[in-house]
Amino acid sequence: MMAKEIELRERLLERPGKPMIEIIAAEAVADEAMLAALFGFVYSGEDPLRWRAAWAIEKVTARCPQCVVGERSKMMQLCMQDNIPDGLRRLLLSILYSLAVDSELDVDFYNFLLGRMCDLQSPPGVQSLAMKLACRMSRVDSDLQEEFLCILRNMEKDYYSAGLKSVLRNCLKRKKY
Repeated sequence: MMAKEIELRERLLERPGKPMIEIIAAEAVADEAMLAALFGFVYSGEDPLRWRAAWAIEKVTARCPQCVVGERSKMMQLCMQDNIPDGLRRLLLSILYSLAVDSELDVDFYNFLLGRMCDLQSPPGVQSLAMKLACRMSRVDSDLQEEFLCILRNMEKDYYSAGLKSVLRNCLKRKKY
């Protein structure tokens, strides 16, 4: 590890608050090596480090989405793994949601989203982001959108959180996500 990467790792492991994460994000936008280090931590660090690096990348995405687009497929693959913590999965979905929809549909990821949005074992934040992303991705094709809306209409709404019910209603009303 290089000195900058070691220093970044230490800063992330010190339990940084939102102001420090914002500073790290601003630095990562200006420094490609730092951004690469953040992604490296997300893909292969220990859980607290992965989570905080993903939090910083979420802030980078808000400032400069084009800085993150190249990592979309890796983040999708990581998101679909069974062994990642739900908090990290929620952050990855949030990052992916902040990016413009790719013109080419990733069928595996789309199916993953459909499964997560209906999974009662998933936290409401993961379910909601999965539903919003699936809604947005389904707009690529009218048949796909009809299938998505059919799934939503057949969901047993009584089992889901109030927040997910709201997202579901908005998707059915075909509001923009």
